[in-house]
Amino acid sequence: MRLSIDHSTGFRYATPVLSSYNEARMTPAATEHQTIWSSRVSIEPAAWSFTYNDYWGTRVTTFELHEPHERLTVHAQAVVDTRGDELSWDTDRRVAPSDLGWAALHDRGVIDKMAEYLTVNRRTSPSDELRALAAEVASQPPRLAGLDVCALVGRHLTYERGSTEVTSAAADVWDLGRGVCQDFSHVALGALRSIGLPARYVSGYLHPGPREPNTTVTGESHSWIEWWCGTWVAYDPTLGRRLTDSYVRVGHGRDYGDVAPLRGTYSGGASSMFVTVSLTELG
Repeated sequence: MRLSIDHSTGFRYATPVLSSYNEARMTPAATEHQTIWSSRVSIEPAAWSFTYNDYWGTRVTTFELHEPHERLTVHAQAVVDTRGDELSWDTDRRVAPSDLGWAALHDRGVIDKMAEYLTVNRRTSPSDELRALAAEVASQPPRLAGLDVCALVGRHLTYERGSTEVTSAAADVWDLGRGVCQDFSHVALGALRSIGLPARYVSGYLHPGPREPNTTVTGESHSWIEWWCGTWVAYDPTLGRRLTDSYVRVGHGRDYGDVAPLRGTYSGGASSMFVTVSLTELG
């Protein structure tokens, strides 16, 4: 699917801000499943900026302002071709010939190489109940164990906007039983890592449908996960499915903190954030 993406986000300040320093991670990534035809990030007020790829490979636009401003807007636009996962490995419960077994995943060389994707922190640490449930499915091949861990999360959590905060911890979300895509991803990551599957957080966009060429719909930022069993396996624990061509990838990291679309510091009073995302399937 060819998608046009229009993403605006920023801050409104209660009083004029004298200076601010910011990072935006809003540029779609070029991958084997995704071709970027055009991409640009603009900032208002105009700011000094430069771009680079961070440690995880995500494209970052960093910028700073040193003049009084009451509003900061970052506007990212892109045209992207996307391709979904055509293999029905999840519904067929199919293990790929190249998949590694548990013995290989437990090898010290793999553990050392993937240490950052095996470590849990407050955002991702699983509850004792989830840790025990995940251990029960770990006797299966790693790919299928990862699939069943995501099924556990999907059965237990209900999607509910406003039920959690951006800083909510995975264990608290599990106890609450509700959350948004970020929470589903964090809970799944902690459970996967607890059974020895390296796993990472992926950020991007999701076209919500219906699919009508040249029709603009209101979209939103979205998150999903990938676990490693010889290759990276992508899966959306919020919707309980492998990725389709409705997904647009921006970046990945250990958790949301590594790929937040916009973050920074400023000198001034209170602020409020705004976000709009529009997606258009191009015919």
